[in-house]
Amino acid sequence: MDKTERLYYDDPYLLEFDAGVLDRIPLQDRFGILLDRTAFYPTSGGQPNDLGTLNGIPLLDVYEDEVSGAVVHVVPEPVSGPAVHGVVDAERRRDHMQQHSGQHVLSQAFVELFNWPTVSFHLGASASTIDLPVDANTRDQAARAEDLANRIIRENRPVAVRYVNSENIGETGLRKPTERSGDIRVIDISGFDKSACGGTHVRMTGEVGSILITRIERAKKQTRLEFLCGGRVLRYARDANRILESISQTISAPPLETAKGVKTLFDDLQSRHKRIEELESKLLDLEAAEFPVRDGLAVAAFKGRGIETIKLLALKISKRPGIVALLADESDQIRVVFARSADSTVDVASLLKRTLDRFGGRGGGKPHLAQAGALTASSAEEVLDWTKGELRDGGRIQ
Repeated sequence: MDKTERLYYDDPYLLEFDAGVLDRIPLQDRFGILLDRTAFYPTSGGQPNDLGTLNGIPLLDVYEDEVSGAVVHVVPEPVSGPAVHGVVDAERRRDHMQQHSGQHVLSQAFVELFNWPTVSFHLGASASTIDLPVDANTRDQAARAEDLANRIIRENRPVAVRYVNSENIGETGLRKPTERSGDIRVIDISGFDKSACGGTHVRMTGEVGSILITRIERAKKQTRLEFLCGGRVLRYARDANRILESISQTISAPPLETAKGVKTLFDDLQSRHKRIEELESKLLDLEAAEFPVRDGLAVAAFKGRGIETIKLLALKISKRPGIVALLADESDQIRVVFARSADSTVDVASLLKRTLDRFGGRGGGKPHLAQAGALTASSAEEVLDWTKGELRDGGRIQ
């Protein structure tokens, strides 16, 4: 396979082109087309591939063959003839140019203000990210970098493509060193940033529109910043405004005061939940104190009370002397909880193991408390009846 002339290197605004077909390669149920020239950008350097059509046939993917360097255009059906006409998806190309050029500006803003180089970059379908080698990036620092980046955009600085031989690349003043050889493509944002890059970029920083940092995450001693540029900022602002307006109407607070209002409601809800838990615990105390016990056994099957509730109930019941509690809950599956009083010698973990040998399921525990789920039986009552019989047959309950 031969290398492909990449037309987007020198003219990222070129959206239609004609090219000769060099080769066709089978790709399972798809077809790979190699051209002598292309305006389609293949996935590389954190930037996704372009889409569009070849002779009216939609492109599914564009990638670079790692061995030959050729650009492979993936289509769902054969493309006939010695030549093709390509049309690049203009909206996708424009979006990628805004995001990638915006990333260069934002990355350099962090270098200029804090000397934090970008470790990696990813251009996503809805948002882009850069990773910085710090674990304490505050929102205030991010805002300062965001302000500087937007100032560079408003100044509408020229963005030039230059080619520098690797022997002289050290004199260029790149933001990040490169190990590439030969003629290296450099994206030069006038008076602000120079970076080796093969991606598609705008001609003037003003075309980026604006940059907005939307999220800051910390992981593995690094900081990941999620950001938007250009048209994505406008769409985000519209969506955010619509959501704020909805929340504002729901809680009867001005849009920019909804965070305070939601926090007040949340705190109140948490307080109510705590009070409900306290009341439920008292109700369980009463239920446990009056729970019927026969022959030293407290046995009951419930529907939909939940494993945590019946576990707490079993523990409260077993505070009474001389009791083994056998409780079950039946909802999406059969679950059981076995508990014993402190003065009882019954090993409920051993009892549970025998029960699981009979009905299957998963679980375990300790001699005084055990639980399991996913038992296979016609009903929870069937499990408890068998377990009571097992206890009596073993002579542990008279």
